[in-house]
Amino acid sequence: MQFLFRNRNGQLRAGWEILWVGGAIALLTVIVSFGLSLRVGSTGLFDPDGWVRVFKSTAIYSFIVVCYTVRIIHKRPLSSIGLSRPDGKRFAAGFAGGALLLSSVLLVLWGLGNAVVQGEWSQPRFGQLDAADIVITALLAGICEEVIFRGYLQHLLSSRLGIPAAVGLTSILFSLAHMANPGYSWISGLNIVIIALIFSWVTLRTGNLYAAMALHISWNLFQGYIYGVAVSGNTPKGIYSVSLQGNELLTGGKFGLEGSLVTTLILVILYTALLLLSSGKRGTRIQGREGSIRIR
Repeated sequence: MQFLFRNRNGQLRAGWEILWVGGAIALLTVIVSFGLSLRVGSTGLFDPDGWVRVFKSTAIYSFIVVCYTVRIIHKRPLSSIGLSRPDGKRFAAGFAGGALLLSSVLLVLWGLGNAVVQGEWSQPRFGQLDAADIVITALLAGICEEVIFRGYLQHLLSSRLGIPAAVGLTSILFSLAHMANPGYSWISGLNIVIIALIFSWVTLRTGNLYAAMALHISWNLFQGYIYGVAVSGNTPKGIYSVSLQGNELLTGGKFGLEGSLVTTLILVILYTALLLLSSGKRGTRIQGREGSIRIR
């Protein structure tokens, strides 16, 4: 029966470890959320609409559980999953890339007549921003989702299945994790897989998670809180309000830009260009067991 749980090298099979990590994240989230939802009489101990929302997010507990698994259970440095010394240069490059990529999608839709700015560009509405929502949707999602998917899962699966299979499987799992969001469709599912492949390429190329984190943060931030369009089916308020009109195959419908065929086209072009760039260079940096390494 031992072969059901451990491989030939005596390691716990990846599937069981992923189930354990997922269960630990869910349990920790439920326990903390229950505590933060306690009421005395008819009065809640905490404001459910305030910053307490941040501590009910699974993102924080994903980060905690992954770090515990890597450092305590596997006894490896966090650099082994891409959390090396902070890399400001790559973070800045990733952030700029995310802003440019998202803006390019909107620019095409504007040119097609499917995106209309409500109000004046000269009058941004900073007062309607929700700081806690920005932390959850942009900052925590960008950091913690990269840690668990491109960091922990990709590294774990790479050590068992090889890099190509790990990247593909991780990208599919990343898309499936968004299935419960309003408006999820085959187009949005495909787009999330493609952008996950881009996140993986960036991670493998740089040897750490910081550029991918920044790209992810910037994508969500500009989408929801600068341009005011839906982020993976969730509609926040941005400093501007861009109305998406017309065929939902182009606008993405309720899911937002991530459900648009325009986004599909731009992401495919970008990913193809990145692959061509990789094929023209000898070295590719990947995450190894004890940190980042370069394959030639």
